[in-house]
Amino acid sequence: MDSLPLDGVTYLLPENLQDVLDLVNEAKDNKEIVCLRGSAHSFPLITTLEKGSSTGSKYKYVMLSKMFNVVITGTTVKVDAGCHLGPDPWDPTGISNLDNSLLYQLDQANLSIPDLGGITHQTVGGFLSTASSGGSTQFSFEDALISIDIVTCEEGTGAAVRTFTRPVPDNPDDPFYAAGVATRGLFGVIVSATFQCSPKFYIEGQEATTTEADCAIDLFGPGSNLKPSLQTFCKQTQYTRLMWWPQENVHKIVVWQAKQTDEQGANAWAAQAYEKMGLPVQPLKPYQEVPFIMKSPTLATLGADILFTAIGTWPDWLFELLSDKKVEYDIIKGIIDVSFFPLILPKILDIFVTVDTPDNANKGPQQFADLWYTGLPMDNQISDKLFPVWFTELWIDIEQTQQVMSDLQNFYNESTANTGAFSCEIYAAKANSFWLSPSYNRDVIRIDVFWFGNNTGDPRQFYQKFWTRLAKYNYRPHWAKYMPDAASEQGIDYLRANYPKWDQWMALRQQLDPDQVFVNDYWRPYLNIPPL
Repeated sequence: MDSLPLDGVTYLLPENLQDVLDLVNEAKDNKEIVCLRGSAHSFPLITTLEKGSSTGSKYKYVMLSKMFNVVITGTTVKVDAGCHLGPDPWDPTGISNLDNSLLYQLDQANLSIPDLGGITHQTVGGFLSTASSGGSTQFSFEDALISIDIVTCEEGTGAAVRTFTRPVPDNPDDPFYAAGVATRGLFGVIVSATFQCSPKFYIEGQEATTTEADCAIDLFGPGSNLKPSLQTFCKQTQYTRLMWWPQENVHKIVVWQAKQTDEQGANAWAAQAYEKMGLPVQPLKPYQEVPFIMKSPTLATLGADILFTAIGTWPDWLFELLSDKKVEYDIIKGIIDVSFFPLILPKILDIFVTVDTPDNANKGPQQFADLWYTGLPMDNQISDKLFPVWFTELWIDIEQTQQVMSDLQNFYNESTANTGAFSCEIYAAKANSFWLSPSYNRDVIRIDVFWFGNNTGDPRQFYQKFWTRLAKYNYRPHWAKYMPDAASEQGIDYLRANYPKWDQWMALRQQLDPDQVFVNDYWRPYLNIPPL
């Protein structure tokens, strides 16, 4: 079996199911712990696991990059868990590309998945095991899942493949709803999944940048005949996400929204956009998250990275620059500290978050039209490496949207320390029956608190204010993002109280993995599983 040295550890690269069975049996015999790595988008988890285990058991690191087969039969697809949804430009094995990605192959067969996340370089196994989701209360990735195959390690059988199939007629107590989503590798190694696909579609939409007051949505109130409430907007809009800049003298909102259409509708919408801009008409008009310079988003992304790095490392770089000139340092620092939030930051954000006008480049809000698999993941243009963004993501019952938004508005207005210099993302997600999905049995509003990855300091200290403030809304945190410490008030007991089927899920986990072959140090405290 091939292996790959990466970030100070060595990953095994199984090529088929038998390889996975062999390495799981080997881990059981040697009292090792199997750790799976997908695209490494779950940054808190991957950085913790690569430090090694503290229990005395060695980690057996595994990547399924060589298991990327896609078999399309009619309107169903069976895909290996190591297959990436879309091409992963940072795949350390170099295997991932457009041609072998799941979504491209489905599109070529005139098929689709009804919803996608903001990016698509994750693996199928990683996306499912962390309960990731797109921004829709009408469609979901999980709705398409028919079955999932997991290599478990039960008592008396050792490594074996167990298939969990969606029950017909539906039964929310079926183990399928325990295993299909949010297992986090704790049931075993997801090796493949089967999806019921939808017909291929296109999207058409727009992105509007306004002040909070001028937004077409009543962001903090109950809504009216003139403006829908945010809850109503999220329920009635097929796909959407909001970027909120709540800083003093900024108070801007960016609303991205889209709906399904056919090729003719997408081309007509694109033609309208091009004609409005005075440009030659083309068949489609892809969304641009940042300005394209020389037909690429790279330069604009790099510029944003340099600027936000300077903001996030202030005043360290100024001290290094003027380390031998204390008086000058104190004067400059004092002036900037006093004027940064009320004066400097608003001017900076006027450049990066520019309110739409009739005479801007787009002649108003940006209109876009695209294929489903390239249009829905609106963040694919932004490089994780050039512009690292970390966040905690809190999933809250959508019925509490008005209270949450009003509470957050008050919180942000209390202090610039609460807003920071970055944005807050707001998504929605559709309810499902998967036991440990954060949208289990309820549509949700998702509050994504951003932290720029190059900042100095500890993001957890910033997040903790939100974890504490919003705890009364019984949020469920995204499993792949920063979460409250397991020993904190929002840790293990809080999580267990917010998942009605927590104990049933834990009982099944124990049955499938009694020897803790799949229990790593990161998840052990969150599940309150002591070492054997």
